[in-house]
Amino acid sequence: MNAVAVFHRDHAEYLAEVAAAWGAELPVFLGNPQWGPEEMAEAARLIPTGTRVVGAELTPQGDAPADWPAAWRGRTMIPTGGTGGHVKFVVHDPASLAASVRALRDFLGARGLGPVLHGATLTPPWHVSGLLPFVRAAVTGGKHVVLDGRFRPDAPLPATNLPTDGARIASLVPAQLLRLLARPDGEAWLRRFNVVLLGGSAVPPACLREIRDRRLPVYLTYGLTETAAACALCPPETIWKNRPPRGIPLPGVRFSLKDDVLVVATPALAEGLWPTGKFAREGHLTQDRAELGADGTVRILGRADRVIVTGGEKVDPSRVEAAFAAVAPTQAIGLPDPEWGERVVALVVGDAQLEPELRRLAERLEPAARPKQYAFVAELPTDARGKLDRAAARELFGA
Repeated sequence: MNAVAVFHRDHAEYLAEVAAAWGAELPVFLGNPQWGPEEMAEAARLIPTGTRVVGAELTPQGDAPADWPAAWRGRTMIPTGGTGGHVKFVVHDPASLAASVRALRDFLGARGLGPVLHGATLTPPWHVSGLLPFVRAAVTGGKHVVLDGRFRPDAPLPATNLPTDGARIASLVPAQLLRLLARPDGEAWLRRFNVVLLGGSAVPPACLREIRDRRLPVYLTYGLTETAAACALCPPETIWKNRPPRGIPLPGVRFSLKDDVLVVATPALAEGLWPTGKFAREGHLTQDRAELGADGTVRILGRADRVIVTGGEKVDPSRVEAAFAAVAPTQAIGLPDPEWGERVVALVVGDAQLEPELRRLAERLEPAARPKQYAFVAELPTDARGKLDRAAARELFGA
């Protein structure tokens, strides 16, 4: 017995390999095949020596705990923070993944939907949003399909072929929803699902308008890799009535605040970070600022750290800045984006002639982390404290 690390680019192959590892009760690491050289090297340092790697040329070099791998049967190590940031693996076990499924099943059941959860994976399965549709179907006896979620305008929409009993669930990010609704046949295709979970990044106003005006069955989600996907949902009727989105905690989920940062307690909470970090069972401190209502609902106010969430990918701006440090001092920031929620831009101290060199260096970063726009200044705008004046910085990009 050892472990498996999966890196297949094909989503169906990927999930088949994960299912085989679970069937054999092997620990499995979910790798992101889109990681760049730095992230792959960091993953190699974390994944234990002797782990069988499929789908990538990678030689694991990591140390393993003393009880590895026998005491880690059935564990799934899901990556988080690996795009433009340090690779980390969140450790889930079958109990935490099943708890996430039960919470969603019970929430939807209270709204009159059947207990069998059929699902479509439309996002990469190395993300928790792409993995959980597969888990939900397995736990509840539903059917699962892997579909092409790129919704290319020159290609037909994929056949869904899901049963009509139970709940037919699609998980999307805002960019996918907008791309889908831009097609004349997109809305009809979307309505083949009676539940659309929308998450991964900030929801642009254009998305909210489409959901409201078309009365789409879209539930805004709040969740983390650490909580095995959604732990709160904003139901469609809230958006249809043009009310501010607020998340209702799923059954078993409890929210609290530490200062203004959200703490989540849930049976679906992961064990911790690989290999030795343990999460406090009484509640996991997120990096999201929030406001709690008297009715227990939550409104997310933004990140407490500098992480930029673009199209569902987390980007650590300090890694972007480090990539450019040898050429020019840089500040990477996130700007609102109608398709991706946020986009990465770079504010550079220097001349515009540096842009080709910076773009060349950016090729070493993951696609989501590469700045979409550059602005060049003689000096960075600062506030009275000497810190970056973010409002003034955004104005330089016309935001």
